[in-house]
Amino acid sequence: MKVHYIVGVGYDSNVYLLEDEDPIVVDTGTGMFADTALKEISKIAPLKSIGRIVLTHSHYDHIGGAGAFQKATGARLLLHEAEAIPLKAGDSTLTLSDMFGGRVRELDIEPLKSGERISTGSAELEVMHSPGHSPGSIVLLERKSKSAIVGDTVFCDGGVGRWDLPGGDLAKLRRSIGHLGELGLANLYPGHGSYAEGDAQQHLRLSMNYMAEAY
Repeated sequence: MKVHYIVGVGYDSNVYLLEDEDPIVVDTGTGMFADTALKEISKIAPLKSIGRIVLTHSHYDHIGGAGAFQKATGARLLLHEAEAIPLKAGDSTLTLSDMFGGRVRELDIEPLKSGERISTGSAELEVMHSPGHSPGSIVLLERKSKSAIVGDTVFCDGGVGRWDLPGGDLAKLRRSIGHLGELGLANLYPGHGSYAEGDAQQHLRLSMNYMAEAY
């Protein structure tokens, strides 16, 4: 499995393409730059070869492009059950779409459970529930390479996800980040900003130190 990084523009989340026998896309941005992201992905893998799009959480800057991505690829949309079920039922409060000046169209989303395994062919991703930034935030953990796609749970250089938004919880975020710090990760792929390969633990220590002092 090879991880390709498509940097988010403006408020957009980063988009990751996991290139393998069964390629997977993680997160889709707001949708404002969906055509650009899909063009970059198509240079690496045929769009119709992508069978699944995993959303790390339901905030608009990560799911706004999900409809366009699904239309272009035909892929299934997957989101943790804590957010997939209310979102599919029409609850738009979790998306924060008003904050980003957007609107979430009806999405056909399938719920994920913590502990589920998602195979890309040569690698297996473990779904880890990591609440705190939002109720259904997840981390995709690939134990063999000690890699994690972490959404907005934590960022490089000591950054952490906001906990003051609807559904956020400081105590839960602190526990989620602490758990990540115990996994001996080498590679960290956050939802915004840069990523870390080889020195993930250094970045996680900075984040844990920050959280230890937060409020």
